[in-house]
Amino acid sequence: MKVRYFLRFILLVILLNVIRYVVGMPLEMLFIFDGLMGTMADNASYFNANFTTLDWITSYCYNFMMWLTCVWIFDRMHPAFTGSWMAKSLKIFSMTWLFFVSVSAIYMNHYSHSKMFYLYNIGDSLIVFTLVAIANGFLYPKLMLKNKISTYFIIV
Repeated sequence: MKVRYFLRFILLVILLNVIRYVVGMPLEMLFIFDGLMGTMADNASYFNANFTTLDWITSYCYNFMMWLTCVWIFDRMHPAFTGSWMAKSLKIFSMTWLFFVSVSAIYMNHYSHSKMFYLYNIGDSLIVFTLVAIANGFLYPKLMLKNKISTYFIIV
């Protein structure tokens, strides 16, 4: 039973990562990327704009671990929260977002001289964390509260 739960958990994290990029990337491009990329271009000496394949793989692994951690926190904390699954997800993911931007603020304060980059980073993370929280609020009860994975959500 624990193996099946773990596999459903990993499936949920993978789905949230896919949603983060498939849905989140167009939102980021629409609302954030022009300013973010402009700030990076204006401060080229501070940013690595020449990502190698290994850099991209590393970035995706960091993102996977971040969402895995957020879902694990949600999995452990949701019994202590009231409201619908969506409300619980938004409440708990807002705490993980606050932690993320706090750590980012410390990092940016020490290493980045472009304060606008940090502001765009906050805006970007607000969009992405909200999107993933909404997706989690919808998917978590469908995947994690059943004895077997529903084929309803598998797209052929």
